[in-house]
Amino acid sequence: MQTVLVIDDDLFVLSLVSDIVQSAGYHVVTVQSPEAAFQQDLENISAILCDYNMPEMNGADVLIAMRELKECHAPFIFLTGHEQLDDLIPVAIRYGAELLPKPIHPVELIRLLMKQLANVAA
Repeated sequence: MQTVLVIDDDLFVLSLVSDIVQSAGYHVVTVQSPEAAFQQDLENISAILCDYNMPEMNGADVLIAMRELKECHAPFIFLTGHEQLDDLIPVAIRYGAELLPKPIHPVELIRLLMKQLANVAA
């Protein structure tokens, strides 16, 4: 079973996304902070769903740290309600991440997750 790491400081969103992903048949690990995410065994993570706006560091910084410091190349999807994406889009393109705007639509989330995981398998 593939494992999806969900990073979001908002407990409601964390629970909602976890429920959606679990209902699609994935194992889910949830954390409320980037630091907690970095402490996970990232070799067993198949994909990462990450909020963009968090108090400690933003999602772009998390993605850069995952790729460059933790050498984690799991598919990465930003979950964002962030209006100004000028700083996010270049990082997403550089590291092959996807953007999913909030509010989250379950079908779109699962479709994007399955697409990202299929790209890794190909």
